Amino acid sequence: MSRPPLGSALHIGSLSIPWYSLLMMTAVALGLLLSTREEKRLRLPKDTVLDFALAAVPLGIVCARLYYVAFSWGSFKDDPVEILRVWHGGLAIYGAVIGGLLAAVLVTRGNKTRFLTLADVCAPSLALGQAIGRWGNYANMEAYGARVNDAWAQFFPLAVEIPTVMPDGSTFWYWHMATFFYESLWCALLFVFLYRFQKKARRCGDVFFAYLTLYCAERTVVEGLRDDSLMLTIAGGQVRFSQALSTVVMIWVAAVFFGRLRRAKKPRTADWMAWAGLVLGVACCYVGEFERNAYQELFRVAQVLAWLLVVLDAAFLIHYGRNMHRVDVSVIGAASAAGFTLLVAVFGIGRLGASNTVYITLRQIAAMANVALATGWFYLRATR
Repeated sequence: MSRPPLGSALHIGSLSIPWYSLLMMTAVALGLLLSTREEKRLRLPKDTVLDFALAAVPLGIVCARLYYVAFSWGSFKDDPVEILRVWHGGLAIYGAVIGGLLAAVLVTRGNKTRFLTLADVCAPSLALGQAIGRWGNYANMEAYGARVNDAWAQFFPLAVEIPTVMPDGSTFWYWHMATFFYESLWCALLFVFLYRFQKKARRCGDVFFAYLTLYCAERTVVEGLRDDSLMLTIAGGQVRFSQALSTVVMIWVAAVFFGRLRRAKKPRTADWMAWAGLVLGVACCYVGEFERNAYQELFRVAQVLAWLLVVLDAAFLIHYGRNMHRVDVSVIGAASAAGFTLLVAVFGIGRLGASNTVYITLRQIAAMANVALATGWFYLRATR
């Protein structure tokens, strides 16, 4: 399994069908089935989901291609016709999501369905589609991460073998992080959560916002491990655009839930603690990103931020316990985040100058857990 056992395409006689296309068609079919069932449960206008799918599939492909081309223009400027050769690869999931959102806007303007209602209906199917579609990356041997040189880590699904063709025509296989699998596994778990949450959500948009927060938290971490990120150049420096976009989306969702909270009740000390945790989490994640790429001297700064997160989580638990006198999902979440962040911070002691790829990733996971929990806190406070 370290290499695709069935190749990149299914061969039937003289016909060759890429596995990527088959998997995406399967994902669309399953998503249509699940979303149609939810459409009936919510008693939406008939064929709302079908109309959306007919618009979302072509728009998703076009936007996914344009997104990729926009950040890889150097590969297309000498031969613009290559932009049309989609079968050569080069689609970006965030572009596809943007295309889907545009399709949802168009469809909901034509009937009596709210945009956020349709987004809620389709969010679990989107997560499932991503979980399935990432295996197309496996078949194409793409969307992988950095080289894995440690022998103990050279096994699937932690890593995969990727061919490198040398100038003399010889081919060597090297182990790389299986980042496509990491995302596929997370999206599968996300689908299960959203599918169950769909029937419990209290307000329109909650399921879609949960998808945005939890997917973007994962993408922020995994994107930092990839070797093929789409980069944005700012003031001479390069930023992973999908990582930056994920962060902006998470902050926006947190602001939406906080806005709901402020309309319902006066913010408390714990709410401002949650904002502090969100800001610290984002800072810790990005300082770690710069540390991994080129600036090892930022190790101490990132460690300080991790310890500050531990202190803030502990302060939140003490404050909440004194005022609420009960244990609920907020306490369990904060305690879990505090415990994991503490283990990561302690594990980092004495690691200055060491090979910290794994450790930085663990620190970023802890940071994004705090960001997601802060957003979850605003949601719970606004709906209680």
